[in-house]
Amino acid sequence: MAEMKTAIGLMSGTSMDGIDVALVRTDGEAVVERGPFLSVPYEPAFRDRLKQALEDAKAIRHRDERPDDLSRMERALTLRHAEAVALFLQQEKLKREDVDLIGFHGQTVLHRPDEALTVQLGDGPLLAAETGIDVVYDMRANDMLHGGQGAPLVPVYHQALAHQIPAADWPVCFVNIGGISNLTFLDRDGTIIGFDSGPGNTLIDQWVEAHAGIPYDDGGRIASEGGVIMGLAERYLDNPFFTASKRRSLDRNDFRPPEGHEAELSDGARTLAYVSSAAILKSAGHLPSSPKTYVICGGGRLNRSIMGDLVTLAGEKGATVLTAEQAGFNGDAMEAEAWAYLAVRSARGLPLTFPGTTGVREPVSGGVLEPSALLRTERLMLTRWQDGDEEQLAHLHGAPETSIHVGHGQPWEPDYARQRLAGWRAGFQRYGISTLKLMTADGSDFVGRAGIGWYEDAQVHQLAYSIVQSEWGKGYASEIASALVGWFFEAEIGERLEAMAHVDNAASLHILKKTGFREIGIRSVRGEPCRFFEMLRSDYADLAKASPSRNPTS
Repeated sequence: MAEMKTAIGLMSGTSMDGIDVALVRTDGEAVVERGPFLSVPYEPAFRDRLKQALEDAKAIRHRDERPDDLSRMERALTLRHAEAVALFLQQEKLKREDVDLIGFHGQTVLHRPDEALTVQLGDGPLLAAETGIDVVYDMRANDMLHGGQGAPLVPVYHQALAHQIPAADWPVCFVNIGGISNLTFLDRDGTIIGFDSGPGNTLIDQWVEAHAGIPYDDGGRIASEGGVIMGLAERYLDNPFFTASKRRSLDRNDFRPPEGHEAELSDGARTLAYVSSAAILKSAGHLPSSPKTYVICGGGRLNRSIMGDLVTLAGEKGATVLTAEQAGFNGDAMEAEAWAYLAVRSARGLPLTFPGTTGVREPVSGGVLEPSALLRTERLMLTRWQDGDEEQLAHLHGAPETSIHVGHGQPWEPDYARQRLAGWRAGFQRYGISTLKLMTADGSDFVGRAGIGWYEDAQVHQLAYSIVQSEWGKGYASEIASALVGWFFEAEIGERLEAMAHVDNAASLHILKKTGFREIGIRSVRGEPCRFFEMLRSDYADLAKASPSRNPTS
């Protein structure tokens, strides 16, 4: 059984109303434990900036371009996501060490599947640096590289949830009504099909904002006072999107709201609500069989007019319509939950998209993993261990000369490395400090391991480090040891820090003395003589005053 991971999902959808934050524990497959949820709204001025970003993004021809104000917008958006994570952790009384991954969607500002071009604003490395948590981002691009539409990505999460629905109610169709609506069809034989089904809330939002000065039709109140202008509705439903043999994903600009003269406020809102519902049923006509149950998620399920039309139209086909809550889920949280789930799948290399969901040629994974730097120096960074790192650790201590003074004194095999990793990870989870993975500052190369551990029995914090043999002689050990000492005392972790080295380990003995430790005696460790050293807070204060550069970069 795969290891369970705790992940936070962040979603800023096409409605651009704010950031949804959700937590799940999952193995990235069939096991999903849904946790708390938080929605952090954008202030009106920031929503206006996002709308301008949609206009600026129209000039993009390559996905890494950020014309006009988009670069500044991306940074501002990312920092708001970091603030949302901090608020969520505070609200739920969680530490960053409690979370393994963040799944970061970002804000879609351009989606042109026919050009294999999709752009989500969001700086994964910046988010990882700000939160101190590993981030998986940019999860749509790899699908497009393999011939997919880049959307929808949520179906595989729907598949994991659907096992809670009784077999008699299948086939089941999950429908997310956000700015754009999308559906996931699931059958008991393992069939999974997903595609965008048409405009969801985006036309209604644009309509009421333009004609009533409010961002959305809360609960469908405006629509409830109007009537459907069937000729206008049919104009939308006659769009070739609904009859095309190939399903494609939609951009927010593929459907435009009516002109002001075509309807008064409430009739326009009512007509567009009907379009949202009818579009779902019309698109469902492309499915291999009729669903027995529709589970409605997203903000659109709160619009009474949309839901009333859905119940009527689906009922005509013998299907039942349930809100996500009636099915036992959280309709507001589901997309953010999905991004947490997808982050775990991505980190495990599992497929995110399938031929039946995005049209990709074969099931493919995706996403970019950005490790968080828990401590950074000019050349190095410390980050958390990942699944599979036991191979690198075994290589680190795989030769007699690199293992003689560490562990059991013999070259490390993967199983032994896995045991040590499990201990370090458990220590980090419990205390927030431990031996961590040492990488070059850009995250490209494995350098070794380093950190500070808390030894409960001896009631002592102890410094440790080991450098890959091929990197010896570059001063990495001195650099990370000095940075760890600085971090330990500057962060006020403790009053005393200890270190040790085998009496024959001349290199380590030299580094500890150079770093400012003073020897306090020789003791036996696993039957071997070792020299022990200590540094007190007062010692560090004197050293830092004499050499301010000792302080860690971050």
